[in-house]
Order: sequence, then structure tokens, then C-alpha cells
Amino acid sequence: MLTCSVTIIFAHRMITIISSTNRNNSRSEDVSREYHQILKDKGADVRFFSMGQLPVGFLHPEMYKTVSADMQAIIDEFIAPAEVFVFIIPEYNGSYPGILKTFLDTIPPKYFREKRAGIIGVSDGHAGNLRGEEHLTGVLHYLRLMVHYAQPKLSDIDKMLDENGRVVDERALRLLNDHAEK
Repeated sequence: MLTCSVTIIFAHRMITIISSTNRNNSRSEDVSREYHQILKDKGADVRFFSMGQLPVGFLHPEMYKTVSADMQAIIDEFIAPAEVFVFIIPEYNGSYPGILKTFLDTIPPKYFREKRAGIIGVSDGHAGNLRGEEHLTGVLHYLRLMVHYAQPKLSDIDKMLDENGRVVDERALRLLNDHAEK
């Protein structure tokens, strides 16, 4: 009998964490930074990008036709070399932030094809941005990203963070660590 074993070690793959809002002092960015640290502690090659890092003037009529030098620098540092993306998405009006959709729409799809993605939902409500995760999954599938089945939902996020923005809730930390392992 022939047996075969395949182990995928993400520590050798470049991972980009995307904090999916440009809102200042967001809880999603707090969760993103916590997740970034978890992956670093596990030895992963990980980078952190926040929608707050988008260049001033990001939104303009030509952005869908021509990639600006500022956007190309973001693509070169965070998107092109990444093999895995982890999107930390807050709930905005029952979905995910429009700035993330616009960001995805402006990047040539070739930079996403056949790569992997993880999604972590964040919300004040009780569903942890379930609908936003579903909506983003559809968009990522359209871009031909393989989306991981485990999609943690961090609900009642205010109760999970301390006054310094650190995740202190044991359940949330367990979900983040389990997701990082997968």
C-alpha cells in the first residue's frame, strides 16, 4: 500500500494581513495587530497592511485604468509577494467596508489568482460579521483566491479588548490561534 503525506508549512510563505478599514483607532486594526503578532510568534513571514495606509488621493476617476506609483509600491510590497492574505473585516452596514472593495477593484486581478485567503469577521453585534464574510468570500472567489473554510467571527468586540486594544478574551485568542495554525 502506498501512502503519501503532504505538509504545507505557512512559515515559509509570505502572508499579508489586511486591516480592512481606514477608520482611525479601529478595533479591527487592534485585532489585526494581535493576529500579526500571533503569526510572527509562530515564525511566519508576515506583513501588515491597513487601509489607513492608502495614499491620499487614492480615490480618483483614473484609478481603475492606471496604477499610480503609490499604489504600485503597495502592490509590490504587500500584494505581489504574498501567497496568503488574511482579511480582518469589520461590519459596515451589514457587510464589509467599501474601502476594501474599492481597494480590491483597483488592483489587477493577476496579483490574486491562485493564492489563498483567510477571513476574520469583527463586529459589535452578535453575528461577528457573518454576512460580510459571505460577501467578501464571493468577491475573493471571483478573483480566484482559495478561501479557507474557517472564518472566525469575533462578536461583541468591545468586550474582547482591553483599554490598550489588546485581545484579552480567551475564546477570541483561541479562535485567532486556531485560525493561524490552519
